Amino acid sequence: MNSPQVSAHSLSPVLPLPDWRSAGKPPVAAIQGEVATLLPLDAPRHGAALFRLFAGDDAHWEHLPYGPFSDEDAFMTWLALTVAPADVSLYVVFAKGQDQPLGFLGFRQTVQAHGAVEIGHVNFSAGLRRTRLATEAVYLLLRTAFQLGYRRCEWRCDSRNAASESAARRLGFRFEGTLRQAMVVKRRNRDTHVFSMLDGEWHALRSAYEAYLADGNFSADGRQLRPLSDFLSAASEIA
Repeated sequence: MNSPQVSAHSLSPVLPLPDWRSAGKPPVAAIQGEVATLLPLDAPRHGAALFRLFAGDDAHWEHLPYGPFSDEDAFMTWLALTVAPADVSLYVVFAKGQDQPLGFLGFRQTVQAHGAVEIGHVNFSAGLRRTRLATEAVYLLLRTAFQLGYRRCEWRCDSRNAASESAARRLGFRFEGTLRQAMVVKRRNRDTHVFSMLDGEWHALRSAYEAYLADGNFSADGRQLRPLSDFLSAASEIA
């Protein structure tokens, strides 16, 4: 049987890393932005409010491997188990100066030794999706990851989840491929699409994010004047 042919152009260059140690551990502390605040998710403290936030929104869980939940107890049990692993760090999203949670997201599959981490468990309420605040929440995690020395940040989603895939592309992640038959979710097969962002790409992407998120790019009622894609395209041309 012939071995599969892999193009050399599809592989990363062999880079010596003589000074590599490991990436840092995600903070158990607030991460503050201009319009968003991320607080470490504490299940007893935040769980009930998060359950109420998504109650009745069964469509939200369609492409996720968990949910919807029959009641608050079921949600609280799941949440406690989800935040427990050492490689998971979740954060609740708040509008700056407000105490009503708008959703949660965080790091999972954190591998400090290799500098790899995934942004996952992205659960944004209907009022948070497609807003400046939502974009800043992701930006804050990306900024934190690369400041801590991570070399690779992933975004994974169900291959049927067009909204999540669109979000990944909009946010500047690059599509890498499909993990076929990666999971069994809700009694069906799930193929997983994998996207990534590397530390070498982050400098230009960070500048694009910060230009997009600047106050001058939003009207008084919060509408964007130019989409993030404009800034990312300009950044890619410069790079």
